[in-house]
Amino acid sequence: MNVKKALKIRFPVAFDLFVEYNNRKLYRSRETLADISPETLVKYVYRKNFNKDINMENPQTFNEKLNWMKLYWYDGRATVCSDKYLVREYVEQKGLGHILNELYAVYDNPDEINPDVLPEKLIFKCTHDSGHNIVVKDKSKVNWKMFKRKFKWWLKIDYCKMAGEWPYHTNHPRIVCEKFLEDPAADELLDYKFFCFDGKPELIFLTSDRNNHVKSDFYDLSWNLLPFRWIYEPSGKVFPKPGKFEEMTGYAKILSEGFPFVRVDFYEVQGKVIFGELTFFQGGGCGWFKPEKIDYELGEKIILPPKSNPWEHILQETKRK
Repeated sequence: MNVKKALKIRFPVAFDLFVEYNNRKLYRSRETLADISPETLVKYVYRKNFNKDINMENPQTFNEKLNWMKLYWYDGRATVCSDKYLVREYVEQKGLGHILNELYAVYDNPDEINPDVLPEKLIFKCTHDSGHNIVVKDKSKVNWKMFKRKFKWWLKIDYCKMAGEWPYHTNHPRIVCEKFLEDPAADELLDYKFFCFDGKPELIFLTSDRNNHVKSDFYDLSWNLLPFRWIYEPSGKVFPKPGKFEEMTGYAKILSEGFPFVRVDFYEVQGKVIFGELTFFQGGGCGWFKPEKIDYELGEKIILPPKSNPWEHILQETKRK
């Protein structure tokens, strides 16, 4: 067990307050850059992660093109698909409502949450960002005061100002409460993330060991393990192809149609495919590949659309708030 995890277990409240303090500092600094201009923010975040300037005039790599799209690509569907509640309607409109996870409740304010009427196991997610989730495996052990404090802070964040991922902007952030997913047969919940380019799935980013140190592996559509990595350490093993792999691939084609790039996530739970989410900027466009040539090879698969200005739409939305 690493020091960070040990401190979290030994001093949970103090640890959470310390994390919140640092996150508030980070958000304020990023918000300041975004208020100067979205371009200032995007270039700063890219340089901070890659220690070099981005080639915005002629982007070549996967990461460069994702960051280009933060500034020059707009599709109104992306704001719907990035919202963890609204995306359900998009999935249903595509005829795939049967793969949605069970939804228990939607809240505008964490004070609305009444644990007494909820199951013992569940998951809470902010609808308007990435990573602000809380998994509850035993609600009797939850510090609900700290729980609600976290969500009150998270709901105040305009996540598009963290790295320029404009689809996360919304005037109506909420909390969704969904069924806790587990797969006893696999002894863990594997996450199958399809990298899709204009409606064409090209490879699968499989994440595992999420309860400890997240591992990841890439597979092609023939389920061959690929010899490269993205940030996370590889698992060191070959996972069996999921039984519903062909179904997942077909669903990924449907849900990714018309988007230059989108990652479509699924789970397989007791022989059933469950939709996860849609993500338009893998790792915020700031995740390194090893070997580096993969960044260029995947970049070739993104066909950039004609320039538009998504931030004009964000400004209009903000004025209507």
